[in-house]
Amino acid sequence: MAPLSVGAISKTYDRVFASGTERTKELADLTMGYPYAFQVLGYLYWNQKDNPDMENIIQQYDQYLEEYVYAKIWSELSAKDKAIVGGVIEELEETDSTLVKNSSLRERLGLSSGEFSVYRERLIRKGLIDTSNYGYISFKLPRFKEIAKYWI
Repeated sequence: MAPLSVGAISKTYDRVFASGTERTKELADLTMGYPYAFQVLGYLYWNQKDNPDMENIIQQYDQYLEEYVYAKIWSELSAKDKAIVGGVIEELEETDSTLVKNSSLRERLGLSSGEFSVYRERLIRKGLIDTSNYGYISFKLPRFKEIAKYWI
């Protein structure tokens, strides 16, 4: 399933919350177009719409994502899948970027190009990573890096 339009999510949040485009754009960006995230974040923000505490909302948001989605995904990954995810997280943390260069990750993990390709394809099929930027990997799921870094 393709992600929802972040622009459309922002407009929906703006219509429902009437909180201004900057806040609703911030909320929409946090979902990365992921439908479940759109629902959860909207619900959490709605509950605090009169006096939103974004730090608290994001903490609850992470908890929902972890408990109801990400823990299940993580439990179904192989040890090598987890090592690659861990390598992506480490690279992202070191570079303060949203993209990891395939070659850099392969070197970090000591994998051949062929072996790396197999696991990269597995993670793509699981909907965990995006490779639309040629030669680079990024996470497809919102706040996955922030949540999964505690599991590696």
